[in-house]
Amino acid sequence: MTYKCVFSDIDGTLLNSKHQISEKTKKKVQQLAIQNIPFVLVSARMPKGMHYFLDELQIKAPMVSYSGGLILDENQKVIYSKGFSVEMAKRLYKYIKYYYQIPVSFYVENHWMVDEIDEGIEEESIITGLKPEKLDLNGIKKVHKLLVIAEAGIVDRLEISLKEKFSGLKIYKSKDTYLEIMDESVSKSSAIQFLCDKMKIGLHQTVSFGDNYNDLDMLLLTGKGFAMANGAQGVLESIPTHTLSNDEDGIVYALDNLVGE
Repeated sequence: MTYKCVFSDIDGTLLNSKHQISEKTKKKVQQLAIQNIPFVLVSARMPKGMHYFLDELQIKAPMVSYSGGLILDENQKVIYSKGFSVEMAKRLYKYIKYYYQIPVSFYVENHWMVDEIDEGIEEESIITGLKPEKLDLNGIKKVHKLLVIAEAGIVDRLEISLKEKFSGLKIYKSKDTYLEIMDESVSKSSAIQFLCDKMKIGLHQTVSFGDNYNDLDMLLLTGKGFAMANGAQGVLESIPTHTLSNDEDGIVYALDNLVGE
């Protein structure tokens, strides 16, 4: 196939296990830019936690944040925004604090706000290079995402209880210890459809890369979706096309060797 756009998850996909982009991958992405093939980052991260990678790659391209809840164009202007109400966020917060007594992260555009800081929040701060703000919902009309970081067993129980108690939300684990909560209409696949329509690119002309469960809808939508070899077992079982791991420049390998198959 001849592809005209590449969509890539960040953590576990673009970044290796040292949380770095390899020089080989940087070179490949820059070659795509010369050919006018957008390399679009698609992540659950907030925009501020993604800008750095565009700068490192030395490219200008659209960007999908909050797994589709916020889309920015190549000039980093917001072109799509979808969240849930502050009232819903407060209800979720009250429930989580009452039954589980664990920190809750609120994400609103480029703001990451927390009610308390523990080891999980500190680790997320190190990974993203961002510092959380003190929780303050005054003047806020819409929340893009809530994130709970806790032990895997707690996250499992919380996921089940929230899905039973609340409706209109997308509640999923982005990894064993991370539970993400967003509006039910938000998805990586809907963001990709939105961008393809805007760029006038057919889905059959797109390629995507991911490693985790929140990447599945994206990998299944694009013309060719590649699961990284280091991906979650359920992802590898659901996606027929695999590439090398994030530590083996799997994106480069697939684009150079597998896309045309």
